[in-house]
Amino acid sequence: MLEILPTKGTYTLVISLKAKSRLKLHKLGFLNLQKGYYAYTGSALGDGAVSLRRRIARHLKKRKIKHWHIDFLLANKSATVVAVVAAQSSVNKECQINNVISNITAAEVPAVGFGASDCKQNCRSHLIFFGEEDVKEKIVDAYTCLFGKQNVKYVSEAF
Repeated sequence: MLEILPTKGTYTLVISLKAKSRLKLHKLGFLNLQKGYYAYTGSALGDGAVSLRRRIARHLKKRKIKHWHIDFLLANKSATVVAVVAAQSSVNKECQINNVISNITAAEVPAVGFGASDCKQNCRSHLIFFGEEDVKEKIVDAYTCLFGKQNVKYVSEAF
């Protein structure tokens, strides 16, 4: 299913956390996360091994060397990626889409700095929490507004 995703661009992982979890993140310390839905936004603008498809494939693996903040969350046994929303772009739009997603009703920042260590627009976090609200369709709508319908790809629970 990942072959429908663009090779370069911005992506958002919609993650279901089935139970409260405590993560140890290097510089961020310990992070207590509530049960519910999360959205993590990133970008991958390279080719080959650093393409968007390869980045998503890596995110979907449970066993991997933990490099980024998101690796620690996704390695948790209670975490499941339930959807990926992505758009083709040769320009980094990660912060723009993250800003739109963080303004969806009931959105909360669970950890300041999560996934935003290289952020150029001072985002508080690239991980957003939505409680029990399944926000997949709202995230697709946010991407459609920013990128146009023809540029948005959506994969849900086919991993």
